Amino acid sequence: MYPYLRLAKVLIIKRSQSKLDFYSRDSDTISLMVLPQDLDPFLELNNGRYVTLLDLGRYGYGARVGINSFLKKNRWSLTIAGTYNEYRHRLRLFQKFELKTKIIGYDADWFYFFQKIERKGKTHMASIVKYAFTSKNGIVKPKEVVAAMGENYDPSELPKWVTEIGKHQVFKKEISALRSVTKNEKT
Repeated sequence: MYPYLRLAKVLIIKRSQSKLDFYSRDSDTISLMVLPQDLDPFLELNNGRYVTLLDLGRYGYGARVGINSFLKKNRWSLTIAGTYNEYRHRLRLFQKFELKTKIIGYDADWFYFFQKIERKGKTHMASIVKYAFTSKNGIVKPKEVVAAMGENYDPSELPKWVTEIGKHQVFKKEISALRSVTKNEKT
């Protein structure tokens, strides 16, 4: 089940904290604990649950930058387009950890979050999250979003390593591979 109570707690806490600028290089941090519903059969934080908990970090960050009023004003929403995750160390039942979230930047098509889960200074999991603003007509390009923010559009500030990750589109590659296999089977 989705962690609605944790989400409510995060939003309440974040609304009372000082605001962050959307372009801030600072991370927003939330403190969490591994609960019984987060465990997999190996009695550690489930990989899928990590990804769900990352939502809490993005909602908390959004609350601190005041994204809801911006979205309402423009009649936009947000959608996740992809994630790249790496896992390094296990988290066990009742262990406390911190989830850090920040915006890395944008390219011509997407915006990017960097999120990591740390415990006692050690990174247990890190993620690049590719996302987009959407309207009733589909995806709104970063150039239009940035203009609506009253900022100068400059996708060149995105680190190259993030741009490389953003170029990978597994879905398109899988569809292409399936078409190739189907084509070869017919001949």
